[in-house]
Amino acid sequence: MATLIGARRKELDDLETIRFVTSALFEVSAEKIDRLRSSFERNASFYKEIDNLYKYVKQAALSRNQLPKKSNGSQQKISIAFTSNSRFYGSVNTDVMNSYIKNIDNTDSDYMVIGRMGEFFMRNFSDIGKRVSFLSFKKDDPTPEETHTFLEKISVYGQVYVFYSTFINIFTQKVSTLDIAHTPAPDSSENKKDSVDYIFEPELPQILAFFETRVRYLLFQRIMLESELARTAARLIAMNKAQDRADSALTTLQHLLKRDAETFNDARLLEAFSAISKWKK
Repeated sequence: MATLIGARRKELDDLETIRFVTSALFEVSAEKIDRLRSSFERNASFYKEIDNLYKYVKQAALSRNQLPKKSNGSQQKISIAFTSNSRFYGSVNTDVMNSYIKNIDNTDSDYMVIGRMGEFFMRNFSDIGKRVSFLSFKKDDPTPEETHTFLEKISVYGQVYVFYSTFINIFTQKVSTLDIAHTPAPDSSENKKDSVDYIFEPELPQILAFFETRVRYLLFQRIMLESELARTAARLIAMNKAQDRADSALTTLQHLLKRDAETFNDARLLEAFSAISKWKK
């Protein structure tokens, strides 16, 4: 009985540690999500306008036959899954990878997975036959240098589709796909929406060259910010559920420990009375 009580006390200590960790992560996530949400909402209109402007410049270049040809010798399209390096983000990483595997084209695209969680998923749970390249930043949020290196690596592609988590609300996140290159299809109806023939200053190829670097950087920053917001919301909910489970387990274990202690004390008391009775005889 003493051994059982000792084991239960150790389990109680472990549960209290888990409860402390989940509580700390919950509080950090709650504080972080307010900051991220404020930043995202404050810049939402800016990102939208930049996104629309990039689309128009690309469409104008296509209509004037000034869209640069990619000559890297590989596929013109790359599909990228953006996941985290660390765990405790609920199901967001799994959702991204499931959507990625379900939707990627197996014939005309190169493949890249960013983040150790995505690499783990791909190596252990996917039977995709195509060769996939893997990339991990030092942290979930890459540094400006890491971002520039990544964008330089994918600059040879005309279409860059990124699968990532987007924030709907605290309880809901979904997987979205964005082509940060915004290369329009030759027969796209979007090319015919605007018939105004603008004069570009400087020349359109120079503007496009600027957009291919700076605007891709801004659009990827948008993806990083929204992904971090979605992951933080998922962690907030996951840690709240973990707290509830830990509280329930602690209550149950404390009850069992109290019962075992009472049983142990009763047994010792009975042994004492038995010894006294034998001594009187």
